[in-house]
Amino acid sequence: MAKASRKIPIDKLNLRKEIKRLLAEITRMDAAKIKETDNIRDDLGVDSLMAMEVLAAIEKRLDIRIDEAKVFDVVTVKDLINLVVAYIRKK
Repeated sequence: MAKASRKIPIDKLNLRKEIKRLLAEITRMDAAKIKETDNIRDDLGVDSLMAMEVLAAIEKRLDIRIDEAKVFDVVTVKDLINLVVAYIRKK
């Protein structure tokens, strides 16, 4: 998880790729196989504990704070990306 701590300015970050990379790291899947249409729970096997781990990794990596309750509304990888984008825009 050490890689999640490095911070890159958001304008230089491919956000979709980074979120997929973090999901892959936590789920131990190949990032190339993660699609935006994947259901985070059903397709990727993310349980509530893993969801909190994903949230913590994203927050640390992007230096943002996301309301934990919002994460439970996320269904697909695309939903997660949209949530992160919304919080980055608030920053």
